Amino acid sequence: MAGFYSARGSIMPPLPWPTFAPPLSVQSTRVATRSSGISTLWMLCTVNFGSGMAPKEIPFIVLHGTPAERGRQHGAALRACILTSLTSLRNSFSDKQWDSGRTRSAACLQKLEALAPSIVAELRGIADATNLHVHDVLLLSAFEFLGGHTRGCTSAALSRPAGAVVAQNWDAPASTDQHLVVFVHEGADERFICIASAGTLGWVGMNGHGLAFVNNDLILDEAENGLPSLVIRRLMLAERNVDAANSVLRSHKHLSGRCFTLGDAQGRLRLVEVGPSSGVTDRALRFAVHTNHPIFAKPAMWEDIEAVARVYPSSRSRLRAARAHSLNSVDDIHSLLCDRSDAPDAISKSPSRREPTGTAFSVIFDCGRREALIATGRPDLSSYRRISLLQHASV
Repeated sequence: MAGFYSARGSIMPPLPWPTFAPPLSVQSTRVATRSSGISTLWMLCTVNFGSGMAPKEIPFIVLHGTPAERGRQHGAALRACILTSLTSLRNSFSDKQWDSGRTRSAACLQKLEALAPSIVAELRGIADATNLHVHDVLLLSAFEFLGGHTRGCTSAALSRPAGAVVAQNWDAPASTDQHLVVFVHEGADERFICIASAGTLGWVGMNGHGLAFVNNDLILDEAENGLPSLVIRRLMLAERNVDAANSVLRSHKHLSGRCFTLGDAQGRLRLVEVGPSSGVTDRALRFAVHTNHPIFAKPAMWEDIEAVARVYPSSRSRLRAARAHSLNSVDDIHSLLCDRSDAPDAISKSPSRREPTGTAFSVIFDCGRREALIATGRPDLSSYRRISLLQHASV
C-alpha cells in the first residue's frame, strides 16, 4: 500500500488545480466561469498503473453555494445534455406511462419537501436553469417510476485500519458515457463527490467525512411505494459513517433490488442488499466483491432468475473471476477491476451480442485519504485520475 502511494507521488501534483478548458466545449480557450460560481475542469493528476491510451475523459465540475445555487450551476453547465436526456427518456415511453411517472414524481417531491428539502432545492435549481418542470427533472433520477432501470457492475472493497477502499466498474449501454459527469459539491456545511449522468443526483459517491458507496443492481420484485434509489443514495451522502448510512437504508422503503457496498474512514465495510419484500440484509466484512445477483439468502429468494440470465448473463462468471483475486491493497483492487477473464463479458467489460454493455467508468474511493481515483472506460486501457476532498476544489 505504501509503495503504491509513493510510486505515484511524482506524477500527481498537489491541489488546488489549475484552470483548464471546459470539457463540454470543443474550443481550446482557457476559461473559468467564476462569475456564475461554477468551475468546469478536466480531471487531473494521472495515476498510471501501466495501462494504454485513455478514452475521452469524463468532465469534472465543481459546484459551489447553497443546494439551489448548485442546482442552477448544474443545469446551466449541462443544459443541452439534460434536455437531450429528457427527450430521449420521454420518447421511450407511452403517454400513459409518462403521465403515471409524473404523477409519482409529484407525490415523491411532496414527500421530499419535508424529508430532504435540500435535495428538492437542488432539483428546482436544475429545473430553473433548464426551463423544465421539476417533476420532469426528478424523473431523470427516479427511473423506477417509469418501469425500472438496470446496469451491470462489478464492485470490490477492502477494510483497512487506515480507511476502507470501495471500488466499482460501472457498466452501461454504449453512448451512456456521453452524459456522465464528475461533480464536487461544496456547500456551507457539506462537501462530496459523485459521478452522475447529467441532470441526476448521482450513481456513486463519497463525502468529506470519508463515507463512500457503490451500487449493484439486483433483479428482485418491484414496489409502487418507496423512495427512488438515487434519492436514497444522496441521503446516505449526508451521513458520517457506515452505520449511519445503513440506518438510512433501513429507514426507507425500496422500489427495487439493490446491493450497496459501504465503506468509511474508520475502516468499516458493510455489504447491504435491499429489496421491496426482502427488506435489508447486511453484513460487516473485511473484504467484499459483488456483481448483479444477490449473495444473501433472503433477497435471493426474490430473485427473478430468468430475467438475470437475460439481462446479466455474465454476472456469475464475473463474480467467480472477482473471487479469484486476493484483496489486500489498492493495487489488488485495481488488478481485479482490470480482469479480462471471459472477455468480452469480463469484469473490465466490452459490449457483446449477448450483453451489450461495457465499462463506462471505473472508480476507487480511498475513504481514509478522501480520494477518488476515476478512469474513463475500461480500466485496463485507461489511467486513473485523482480527486481529493481534503484539498480546496475551487479555482
